[in-house]
Amino acid sequence: LHPRVRRQRQMCIREVIIQLTLDRLPEQRRKIFEMSRFENMSNNEIAEKLNISVRTVEHHIYLTLLEMKKISFLFFFALFLK
Repeated sequence: LHPRVRRQRQMCIREVIIQLTLDRLPEQRRKIFEMSRFENMSNNEIAEKLNISVRTVEHHIYLTLLEMKKISFLFFFALFLK
């Protein structure tokens, strides 16, 4: 497989995993993650905007990444069962 095609396929898989994860999240957790990763806001900026503590922002991001890791594992496990 050509390296460019491989990279495109990996990007597509990543996008699917991200979307699957975001679809499963509670609204506030999803919003915090999107602000952090897609809007490039700092944890302090997010905390100020949502009127929550920085620690809460960090915890929500941590939980989202943990969920993403679980979904990635299940996704790749399912691919190898085919």
